[in-house]
Amino acid sequence: MSTAGAAAAHALKKLSLEELMNVEVTTVSKEREKLGNAPAAIAVVTNEDIRRLGVTSVAEALRSVPGVFVGRRNANSWEVSSRGFAGVNSEKLLVLTDTRSVYTPLFSGVLWDVQDYLLQDIERIEVIRGPGAALWGSNAVNGVVNIITKHSQDTQDLYVEGGSGSEDEVIAAARYGGSLGEQGWFRVFGKYSEHDDTYHPANPNSDAWDMGQFGIRGDWELDGGNSVMLSTAAYDGEIGLLSPSIEILGRPGPTGELRAKLSGGHVLARWMRRIDDDTHWRTRIYYDRTRRNDPSFLDELDTVDLDLQHGFLLAGRHEILWGVNYRHTDNRNVGKVIFNLVPASSNDRVISGFVQDQIQLTRTVRATIGTKIEDNEFSDFELQPSVRLAWDLAATSTAWAAISRAARIPTRLERDTAIDVTPPGSDPAVQLLGNEDFDSEELLAYELGFRWQPVEGVYVDLAAFHNEYEGLVSLELGDPFVNPADGRTIIPIQNQNLTDGESQGFEALVTYTPMPQWRISATYSFLDLSLDPRGADINRGEFYEGATPRHQIGLRSFLDLPGGFQLDGHLRRVTDIRQSPEIVTGEGIEGYSELDIRIAWQAWSDLEISIVGQNLLHERHTEVGAPQARGQIERSVYAKLAWGF
Repeated sequence: MSTAGAAAAHALKKLSLEELMNVEVTTVSKEREKLGNAPAAIAVVTNEDIRRLGVTSVAEALRSVPGVFVGRRNANSWEVSSRGFAGVNSEKLLVLTDTRSVYTPLFSGVLWDVQDYLLQDIERIEVIRGPGAALWGSNAVNGVVNIITKHSQDTQDLYVEGGSGSEDEVIAAARYGGSLGEQGWFRVFGKYSEHDDTYHPANPNSDAWDMGQFGIRGDWELDGGNSVMLSTAAYDGEIGLLSPSIEILGRPGPTGELRAKLSGGHVLARWMRRIDDDTHWRTRIYYDRTRRNDPSFLDELDTVDLDLQHGFLLAGRHEILWGVNYRHTDNRNVGKVIFNLVPASSNDRVISGFVQDQIQLTRTVRATIGTKIEDNEFSDFELQPSVRLAWDLAATSTAWAAISRAARIPTRLERDTAIDVTPPGSDPAVQLLGNEDFDSEELLAYELGFRWQPVEGVYVDLAAFHNEYEGLVSLELGDPFVNPADGRTIIPIQNQNLTDGESQGFEALVTYTPMPQWRISATYSFLDLSLDPRGADINRGEFYEGATPRHQIGLRSFLDLPGGFQLDGHLRRVTDIRQSPEIVTGEGIEGYSELDIRIAWQAWSDLEISIVGQNLLHERHTEVGAPQARGQIERSVYAKLAWGF
């Protein structure tokens, strides 16, 4: 590691609690602001948090954030949601990597199995619970996760890591960084991992998986206030499925060994020019390609996204930020066995703009007013405004409030599906058909928050919310019609906007440092969700009321011991999943408590050896998912060696 990189890493580890609360975040307003003063329910998972939690994936790192639910279905599949509606799709959570959106228009969710990073290169993960649509657009409904990677200047010289364990059988990675003249830096990295399957004795299939990736990033700090970033990465892997990805009751699905081959990559370029302290221009463009050869379908997605924004100070008290965005997706989905989309290929575009005004009303009161205006191929025009207020009650306390509107636009599954529910050739025939009139799901959210440092070494972060949903998806019987091609009577089943609902909840984070070497964090989340289906609700959408645990409790401890040793622990408790749309019988899944422990020894400045025990309280437990698609998560242990961190 370079002298500059080592100094930066050392400084982060030595930050006091007060300094950590002043870490700058960018996801709330697209501008730098202190975490403690941001007018939103935002949490930051730092690189040090990721390392000391002992996790091997981003999804697992998000378990430490209040208001976020993470449930593992099997070895390669997670449900990650914010403030309810947990499911395999979790389509109301927008996930970004360096502002590159990683959601899929096929079902509007995130494929967590391919979000595989060299975790040491993640600077921080910013998590907003609640709407972020005024800046980030459709699908930023219940939350935004922004994964921010390190500047190349902070990843110099050689870094290698290797690990092995009972579940994470092989984890190997290497990265090398260097300089490009006096104003440029780069890094090249590669990673490969193999993971064992979960416990599922009644299922002959295997959910074991492997993944490899390679990437390059370069950063240049040029004269005239200009900075440029270029990055590219590619991945390739194979995952096992315990059951078909697409299932229709009464119809036979894919048979034999269920394996999906995954590949993809991206190229991203970002340019920023800072004219002075108050004025800047920023441009970002990326191309992204994913390919998923699943036993139920072949899905190929190409995305081009161009973003331009400009910020300036007006009249001494208005920080104006505006921007425009163009996004084009080319999706080709070829169904197998029972799955089918018509047409198979779809070219869609989203054109949007936003404007935001951060106003310093008084010395202690700030207002942020803005809106996203969007035109898309799925639901046409969307207006998503937000008003946020922050009041610095004292130097150590801030109260905030917000009112926001957000929308989740339709997906290709809701617009283009054409699946025979009854055997082909039946008359009458029941078909699951797309609905071009299906509209966006809408949210109106009210939020309150309070951050407070009552005494030195104690920090309290509280948030409460009330959400009102309109036009949630509901699967309904349509009017029968005669197919002119063959004269058969078709009974359609289509998605309609016939469910409303509301939720309320409370989230708390309390951090205490009894001594400089010891930090303790406690989290609590409460969620009450109620839904009102006004139709037949064939897809059991009302079951989302119980798909997210009502209570979640977490306790983390990071302790530095003499001799370069560290002892870290994460204890968590989630209550029952009372029912889920995935479980046809309506039964639930029992809550559980689990404990992870990490013991590490920094043998010298560049070498760290660690042992991590996960899920230590039980031999195995079930978290989420339908019985045929889930495995039991087992107690496990793995050892890791890292050099150059």
